Amino acid sequence: MAEKIIPSIEFFANEINNELRADLQTQRVKITERLMNFPPEKFSELHVQDWYNDFWKLVDIGKYLAVPPDQIENICAQIRQFAARVNNPVRTQYVALALLLFGKTQDFQKLANQNLWSKNLREDFETFAKFNQLTNSNLAVRAHLRRNQQIKNFLQNKYAALISKYSAATLDSCPKILPKDYKIWYCWFQGEENLPPLVRCCYNSLKTNAGKYKIIFIDEKNYADYVKIPEYIVKKFIGGGISRTHFSDIIRINLLYQYGGLWFDSTILVTEPLGHYKNFWKMPYFTQKFYQDKSLNIPQIYATNPSYARWAGFIQGAAILHNPFLSFMKDFYNEYWREFDEVIDYVIMDFMMDIAYDNIPVVKKMFDEVPINNTETNTLVFHLNDSYSKYPYDKILKGNFLNKLNWRVNLDLQTPDTVFSKIRKKYLGE
Repeated sequence: MAEKIIPSIEFFANEINNELRADLQTQRVKITERLMNFPPEKFSELHVQDWYNDFWKLVDIGKYLAVPPDQIENICAQIRQFAARVNNPVRTQYVALALLLFGKTQDFQKLANQNLWSKNLREDFETFAKFNQLTNSNLAVRAHLRRNQQIKNFLQNKYAALISKYSAATLDSCPKILPKDYKIWYCWFQGEENLPPLVRCCYNSLKTNAGKYKIIFIDEKNYADYVKIPEYIVKKFIGGGISRTHFSDIIRINLLYQYGGLWFDSTILVTEPLGHYKNFWKMPYFTQKFYQDKSLNIPQIYATNPSYARWAGFIQGAAILHNPFLSFMKDFYNEYWREFDEVIDYVIMDFMMDIAYDNIPVVKKMFDEVPINNTETNTLVFHLNDSYSKYPYDKILKGNFLNKLNWRVNLDLQTPDTVFSKIRKKYLGE
């Protein structure tokens, strides 16, 4: 099943920047510029799933960028076969575009709607210098941001009634959690016995540093003991329409709404006792945070995410029950998955958090009150295979007690003095 509802224009921008056939460079700049200005209404809910599900199963441009030349003809033959069966004018234009990206100019001209595409694709891009000027202005980021705005507009309009329902929400009726009831939630669907080494290190680091806080391990067998997820959502999860990642998003929101406490993603290495930071846990809402607002100087890696590094879905907490933000998110997920069978974007949670921040005053207040913290959370993951003598993480990251790792990285398990070897020895005894 496709992962997105609205197509990723970033694919096309990246294709331009990695162009292999020089004679098509200027055409592709022109095409990308047109896609970046494609009217948002073209992505209406009436047909986005329809053409997206079929078309991108066949033509994933990002997957085929580096295919050997002898395979291109076979791919284009499949695209032509698909084009012969298509009777949707919007879908046909993306078929035409795919053929052009593979250098099939004549095929493109046969399928192209001249009201959308220029007859002379080079007309505004006559020089190679113009091409360089566009690519150097970070075309991929511009395309990504434009797409983000389209998704945000779609969700904001679609769920306007839900947003309005919470616009006057307050914390007045939200009970505070007693210290003895504060829980830490940790989830690995496959069960504790199936934790990969890096994830087990993270889990053990949490147990080492949790102190008096009770850790509850959530997996596929016991999550229903704590929260009731609508049956239609569970069915879509079991059927593969909802990934484990996005199902865990639904679970974490429901857990924090109902019980409060602190949610840790499974790949967070905790390097200091959590008791040192108990003031964080007393806040109505807590998250990891790099920036207070949408800074113009924000690094590119964060600028293309709707959070703008003002929060992080991998670490969230609530010191009150029935937090209105979590209630809003719970209702959103219930409404969204009742209607749709796929996520509009991988970071759908961040899009809805951004919408809540902009439209629900109590949410903005809670988020703004979270102090900037753990600003080096993404540093350690890039040094796991480095020599520990050159990168003594426990000293460099002192004060940065939450470190987001990735269990899919290729780890050097042979060299004895790597950063990860020290982590394994400390938390696995190896």
